[in-house]
Amino acid sequence: MNLRQRSSRYGAGVLFAAGLAGIFLVFACVRANFNPDTEIWLGAALVVTLIMHARLGFAFSKAQAELDMLKKLGERCEEDPIESAKKVAPLYRLSPAKGVSNEDAKMLERVRRAIEGNRIDLYLQPIVSLPQRKTRYYEAFSRLRDVDGSVLRPTDYLDAVERANRIGVIDNMILLRCVQAFRRLKKQDSQFAVFCNLSPATLFDTDFFNHFTDYLEANDDLSTRLVFEFTYPAIHMMHPRFEENLEAIARRGFAFSLDHVHNLDVDWGALRAKNFRFVKASSGLLLSACAQGDVGAAKVRAFRKRLADAGIDLIAEKVEHESDMPEILALGIDYGQGNLFGAPRRAEFYVGAREVEEPAPLAKAS
Repeated sequence: MNLRQRSSRYGAGVLFAAGLAGIFLVFACVRANFNPDTEIWLGAALVVTLIMHARLGFAFSKAQAELDMLKKLGERCEEDPIESAKKVAPLYRLSPAKGVSNEDAKMLERVRRAIEGNRIDLYLQPIVSLPQRKTRYYEAFSRLRDVDGSVLRPTDYLDAVERANRIGVIDNMILLRCVQAFRRLKKQDSQFAVFCNLSPATLFDTDFFNHFTDYLEANDDLSTRLVFEFTYPAIHMMHPRFEENLEAIARRGFAFSLDHVHNLDVDWGALRAKNFRFVKASSGLLLSACAQGDVGAAKVRAFRKRLADAGIDLIAEKVEHESDMPEILALGIDYGQGNLFGAPRRAEFYVGAREVEEPAPLAKAS
């Protein structure tokens, strides 16, 4: 039973209990000839009790959503029999991969230990408005730390986990930890929104995806502060199941961003209908088009206009050099991202360390 069904049945149970208790209260008052003051106090006590009971139930449902997700991930892994025998919280191991090299097996073990040891750090990089260069959003990255504290970058382990066909489980584990870390940071600074990369593996993993959408529904306050980002190849090769699951996230009010764009001729209106609010194009792509002369510059401006007409904001990413800014500004681009405006750093470096402009409210699902 998913979270929505549990919440619905719980709410029906609370209403039934309230009605039954009210009937007994009235009956008791009539038989005992209670004075009006007593009836009022009893009624107020009943209402307060019901409210507290309902709030407690919904709090438990949120916690249960996270536990269900972690449990499902654990069920796909092999439980350590030694830890099980100790009657303590089990240590889950990624199921052994067949036919992998010794080198890949060692890398998978390092990744497993980092995830299970909760050595997953949240990094943020500013996304600034142009031309003001005021921080409006952040992009979130996850970084794994090895036992010695050194950083395991995705380029270090992605090939190994893909060859072992473990990319889906690892992506889901890291995604959940990333969202949980964001929730903790949100308590410190509520005036920022983050872009979080969502792997196609998550949308194709039906079992995990159902629990993930339950989690988003239980934490719907994140919908104005969390933007899920997909790569252009993932959207370009959209599978019916992928599209259906994308719509399920959009119905919960979450907006999307498209990254790694290398084709300017796309049906942007159709993407906006799916609640895509942002598109990222590398500064190199935009500037190389402009370098082709007036025709290239006109093509980029037409691209920018089509996005604006569709209600999508353009972010020029990978902006590294000040010398590129005059051309970027001449194109009328909305936002910029890159080391010129701020390198990816531990979240604690940015959160609460500088003034963050309140972003425009994110669009709800169409």
